[in-house]
Amino acid sequence: MLLTIEKLIYGGDGLARTPPDADGRSMAVFVPFVLPGERVETEIAPGKAGFARGSVSQLVERSPERVEPGCPYFQQCGGCQYQHISYERQLEYKAGILRETLQRIAKIELQAEIKLHPSPPWNYRNRTRLQVKTTPEFALGYHRFASHEFLPVRENKSAGTGPLRP
Repeated sequence: MLLTIEKLIYGGDGLARTPPDADGRSMAVFVPFVLPGERVETEIAPGKAGFARGSVSQLVERSPERVEPGCPYFQQCGGCQYQHISYERQLEYKAGILRETLQRIAKIELQAEIKLHPSPPWNYRNRTRLQVKTTPEFALGYHRFASHEFLPVRENKSAGTGPLRP
């Protein structure tokens, strides 16, 4: 199904809506690794009443904000959701998501500017949860995105730690 991404939401997914059905209702679809304004051909998984999760099968119209991810494991592991966005723009999106979340959940209409505290781009993780595999040989890695399947990694680019060694 061809969808247009409206905005990013908490957790990094993009929000899109299906075309209205016969009753005039549309369904919210949460799609990872997208940007607002992008048009994506989406495979929609069966969802709950009112929303579903989707995955991009084809990026039809790309955002000019999209950048090449710095990590070779991006979209494979479940760690980073924003590496396809420049770091400066990530901060802006996250501030907007915080503002909207405060308004939607806590009913706080924040009037003040949100003060951003940037860290060095890309090497800002203060925690990572590595998985350890010992057979058939020793390996360190992560879980693949949205699964418990092991993904071996040779280096942890997002944490800035360099090569992983036993």
